[in-house]
Amino acid sequence: MLKLKQILCSILVLGSLLSSPSLWAQKETKVNIAARQISLKNLIQAVEKQTDYTFVFDNSIPLSRIVSLKGGSQYLSDVLKQAFDKSDIAYEIVGKQIVLQKVQTKTNRTISGVVKDEQGEAVIGASVLVKGTTNGTVTDFNGKFELQNVPESATIDVTFIGYAPQSKKVVAGVRSMNFVLEEDTETLDEVVVVGYGVQRKRDLSGSIASVKGDIITEYANTSVASALQGRVSGVQIQQTNGQPGAGIQVRVRGSNSIRGDNEPLWIINGFPGDINMINTADIESVEVMKDASATAIYGSRGANGVILITTKQAKEGKITVEYNASFGVQSLAKELELLDAWEYMSYLNEKAAINNQPTIYTDEEIKSTRHSTNWQRELFRNALVTDHSVNVSGGTEKVQGTLGTSYFDQQGIVKESGYKRMSIRSSLNYHISKYVTVSSNLIFSRSNHNQMNSQGGSRGTSVIGSTLILPPTATPHYDDGTWNDFQTQPIAPVNPLAYVKEVDNKWYANRIMANASLTIKPIDGLSIQLSANVNNNQNRKDYYKSLQYPNSQGAASITFGETVGITSNNIITYNKSFLKKHHLSVMGGFTYEQSTSKTAGTGTAEGFLSDVTETYDMDAATVKGLPTSSYSDWRLFSFLGRVNYNYADRYLLTASLRADGSSRYSKGNKWGYFPSAAAAWRLSQESFLRDVEWLSDLKFRLSYGVTGSTAISPYSTQNTLRTENVVFDKNTTVAYVPSDTYTGDLKWETTSQFNVGVDLSLFNNRLRMTADYYRKKTTDLLNNVEMPRSSGYTTALRNIGSIRNSGFELQLDGRIIDRAVKWDLGVNFSLNRSKVLVLSEDKDIFGGELDNTILKDQLNLMRVGEPMYVFYGYVEDGYDENGHIVYKNMDDDPAITAADKTIIGDPNPDFLVNLTTAVSYKGFTLSAFFQSSIGNDIYSLSMAAQAYDYGYNGNTLREVYYNHWTPENPTAKYPNLDQTSYKMSDRFVYDGSFVRLKNLELAYDVPCARNKFIKRARVYVSAQNLFTITSYPFWDPDINANGGGSSMIQGVDSYCYPSARTYTIGCRLTF
Repeated sequence: MLKLKQILCSILVLGSLLSSPSLWAQKETKVNIAARQISLKNLIQAVEKQTDYTFVFDNSIPLSRIVSLKGGSQYLSDVLKQAFDKSDIAYEIVGKQIVLQKVQTKTNRTISGVVKDEQGEAVIGASVLVKGTTNGTVTDFNGKFELQNVPESATIDVTFIGYAPQSKKVVAGVRSMNFVLEEDTETLDEVVVVGYGVQRKRDLSGSIASVKGDIITEYANTSVASALQGRVSGVQIQQTNGQPGAGIQVRVRGSNSIRGDNEPLWIINGFPGDINMINTADIESVEVMKDASATAIYGSRGANGVILITTKQAKEGKITVEYNASFGVQSLAKELELLDAWEYMSYLNEKAAINNQPTIYTDEEIKSTRHSTNWQRELFRNALVTDHSVNVSGGTEKVQGTLGTSYFDQQGIVKESGYKRMSIRSSLNYHISKYVTVSSNLIFSRSNHNQMNSQGGSRGTSVIGSTLILPPTATPHYDDGTWNDFQTQPIAPVNPLAYVKEVDNKWYANRIMANASLTIKPIDGLSIQLSANVNNNQNRKDYYKSLQYPNSQGAASITFGETVGITSNNIITYNKSFLKKHHLSVMGGFTYEQSTSKTAGTGTAEGFLSDVTETYDMDAATVKGLPTSSYSDWRLFSFLGRVNYNYADRYLLTASLRADGSSRYSKGNKWGYFPSAAAAWRLSQESFLRDVEWLSDLKFRLSYGVTGSTAISPYSTQNTLRTENVVFDKNTTVAYVPSDTYTGDLKWETTSQFNVGVDLSLFNNRLRMTADYYRKKTTDLLNNVEMPRSSGYTTALRNIGSIRNSGFELQLDGRIIDRAVKWDLGVNFSLNRSKVLVLSEDKDIFGGELDNTILKDQLNLMRVGEPMYVFYGYVEDGYDENGHIVYKNMDDDPAITAADKTIIGDPNPDFLVNLTTAVSYKGFTLSAFFQSSIGNDIYSLSMAAQAYDYGYNGNTLREVYYNHWTPENPTAKYPNLDQTSYKMSDRFVYDGSFVRLKNLELAYDVPCARNKFIKRARVYVSAQNLFTITSYPFWDPDINANGGGSSMIQGVDSYCYPSARTYTIGCRLTF
């Protein structure tokens, strides 16, 4: 129809050139229109009714537009001039037709200008856009811009992070426009995500730290947790080891449980999720909820803190494409100094002489040796890491969507180890009407992890351990090319090269997280949201030892696992402002959560004729494995509510309550109740401070709340049976007998927390400070206690004690220089003190036994009055006349027994300090992140195994050989080389303090003003783990190889996989 009208208009216009009588006719025709202000639609109807003329036009003519007339009786020609002259509508009289057409606006105008800040400094990289179009550019190093094809009546929008947006209308005839941007004074009004909702940042009364997505992606990071390291005060993040894809331990304000998981609750887009499926480039923001007023809304899952992750969501606007890419090279940051072949042979000769044995190597053999194997260089390699991500987003007012994908591939610095992850993510918002919205999020990831037997274990039984103790006189292969077999040696170490080449230990995981929500807003201020989420985690682990491995007949096993989680959130929120100064927000609802886990394993099968099928033909084994399987299921039903009240932005109150019913607990204790309350007072809004120009914001906060922890696995409150082989009628059969642990009525672990804090902003928010003091107490700790033999049980699970954590946090941020050169600086400080208050009958609780062949004992201890998991062992007291270690006698008993043990160290740091700094000039930005931990101790089983040979003739550290006891060196650092009796002592407790340059990056924002395709481009080079200042002698002080989720074994380094130094180049592009 539109095309037909356009053709018709063209014909009529052509006809007007051939006939002119109509020009006279319209001059003689009069119309009477009384109204002085009339819409085009009514004007056309009036003219057509009073005359023989009809109008012809298309859909581009705005019929609702109001035009001004003189009113009364006038010639038609005068009326048309008044209505359409000086407008963007042209008219033409063709016979008895009046043709209306939109005037094609000339768009060849060029607008140029400069964007500066209030100090007159150029703003580099500001976005300059013709409003409502895709015609835009960014300012160059001098703040200048140039826009082409600008319509006469256009509006120019200028935006830049940290400044308030500014808009100006183009004035007729003007070809130059300048802008002065003001600091954004509304940064405290930004919205942050809180439990089951959002809230203005300035209205927060609890302790919540927010980290934006651009900070998360500021440096190259392999996971969300590592990207958060050092970014938030009160949060300690530590690697369990340096292996690609390895776990990371996160503690928010210390640990709260003996048996339970001390990791925080991770929430992804409103639902519990697995952070290993998230690519950092997909993150919009991360909120860390630390105090009980913030976490109590999560009840029994909030005791360890809650971390909320919001991925990039669908937004209205033109389609935007973001592409991030990085390429890096990793290497071993530090090589340990071990003996070479010549030193090693002299070392063995000296040991033999001390024991009155004949020398092993002659001087001629030592001199004639031509080869020395550096096993570290044989095992470690320069490894590549690459990361790619693409995100497409955009939409209309009614429908918005995003679609993203990423690929991450990290080779390990140990040969053959590595980690790969591919992910796909999408989100969709569909506004059915102004009252109803449907939203969905989908995340899928597939990961492949080649896990080496790389760390821990007894001396020489892991890849890392054997690399450090194998003789440098040996080689990986025999002369015939087969692998060297070291299993015949006394310590029976593995051949590390043979292991990484001939043994596969691969782990595959598919993760899906899908959720959808229906939001209904029937009236102003009322929101009803019904949402559901499904998590599915499937994994498979394949182990295969090939026939090429020394003395191997082939061995294989497969383990399967699946966890399915279902969550339903049903939330009603009502917001109401009244009497100008009062604002009330009420939230209430109920949630349901269920998790079902299943595992199955083949057991280890042995005896394969060929390596061709590996784990895909288990029936070919001559010795079948013993199958295993497991099942668990738990459910949680909850009611929750929260009220927020704000009076005049000065007085803020928050109260919440959650009731959790858990299937893990027995009748009578199934329900736990978790209340909280918080208040805040904004002094900067009081009349006596409101006019202080340099004070931007000052707020005091006070909160108290209760959270919980289930701390037990499903079925822990039920007495279970176990299988046992018994002989019946001369035949062996399987019988069921009661388990060794008795369970009964158990209560929730409960954590109550008090918090007081202050938020301060100065000089138009240029300097910002947040400080918090907290004190929390966990009661009804769960753990096993001994039972009398007469009971028929060995242990019983009981609520046995309480602990306390208290501490102080400080966050400082500011722009120190704000001119052509800009300097931003941020510092955060964290201090936490833990103390065991009560244990059952005041009896000590020991951590698990540690065993590295040289030492076998329990190390970590919980004792009333002491910090959690301190080190417990013997104290050395010099050497005897033979150079052997003497241990201090702590009691009157002349013998050295377990009664002589005492506390010998504390793995808890005195405090953590982290510093970020960035200097920018003309598009270049140099940024650095320094991480430090001060005052923590490390117990190094690695050093113990390297320093104490125990007669196994393994290699040792150069320091040990050149600084051991002799009659001439009686005060040496290490004992006589024939020492064969060792205890878990303070010798290997080291100061684990360190200061590390974690990240250093130089970035350049490429000018894109003349590029219509690329809107923004940043290229960068960076280095991670560039240097570490520490007295710890082994690879890495920031490692907790025996930690993980357990709190009872902490601060122990047992041949950990070392962290890598990484050099990276990358780019971030926006199209």
